[in-house]
Amino acid sequence: MNVQQALKASANKLKLQNISSFVLDVEVLLLEALNRNNNAPHPSPLPRGEGAKNKSWLYLNNEYILNKKEEELFNDFIKQRLENKPVAYIINKKEFYGYDFYVDKNVLIPRPETELMIEEVLKILSGVHTLVCKNSDTNKINSYRLKPELQNFNLIDIGTGSGCIIISILNELTKNKINKIIYNAYANDISLEAINVAKINAKKYNLNKKIRFIKDDFEKFLDKEDIYTSDKIIITANLPYIKNGDYKNLSENVRKYEPKIALTAGKNGLDYIGKLINLISKKQLKSNQKIYLFLEADPDQMSEITAILRERLANVDVEIIRDLSGKERIVKLLFGN
Repeated sequence: MNVQQALKASANKLKLQNISSFVLDVEVLLLEALNRNNNAPHPSPLPRGEGAKNKSWLYLNNEYILNKKEEELFNDFIKQRLENKPVAYIINKKEFYGYDFYVDKNVLIPRPETELMIEEVLKILSGVHTLVCKNSDTNKINSYRLKPELQNFNLIDIGTGSGCIIISILNELTKNKINKIIYNAYANDISLEAINVAKINAKKYNLNKKIRFIKDDFEKFLDKEDIYTSDKIIITANLPYIKNGDYKNLSENVRKYEPKIALTAGKNGLDYIGKLINLISKKQLKSNQKIYLFLEADPDQMSEITAILRERLANVDVEIIRDLSGKERIVKLLFGN
């Protein structure tokens, strides 16, 4: 079987299964089969270097004959996809904010909407409240201006999962040579399996010594005094926010493969977000100490979240950030003395 035959036959199979992304899926899966290092302990999420085959290679080499291992691996990938298993779980890789992350069944697949949280945190860390320089192709910040009066921050990621949020932030700061602004970095999750996935990703980007991973209930974790050592604290939280009653309405690939514990949050979907806000509201801050809190939630929950914030926190600045589709997606909170 050559490349052209593999692409055509498999695309037809996925199309008959009503998988709308059938063309892209077969390209990604075939490239993974051709490029994968079968000796690796887990599929490597790192760039594969100059010798890696890419999409252009596929169509310039459509007569290439797959060897036995490549064909067997590709057929297995297609079989899994026909069962609605997400491509990210099949190849154990998902791109987020321009970086590749290892993912498996123990963590949610990073969503594009969450990239907005990275943008907003970087504005705070760079002392910029509007984009300084935006790359027209990627829509990402690619230049920062650091105000000299900014002090070191403690960066805390609650429900870290794959670690994509905190790792992307630290990667961007390192790339732009302002990484020293972070005094301490913490990644917390209740799942040990998720922590292990995040550690794989941190090691890949040489951040395993920069980030302290804490396996604990976030209520217990946020009660630790040593995480409040800085005058400025940033907390990012992509906690579960799906209403229990809405779980059955999620797509089959989400219900069947993604961890339910990372999705559902009680009758109104606000069990964990409410607990987090309550914990922050009870924290006695030092003079001039500030907490920046970033929450991702469903657009339909924004008014209720804002009401909870204003009820429990005095002198709080709340801003709702819309995603690229215009939906309210991120709650940005500044709380302090």
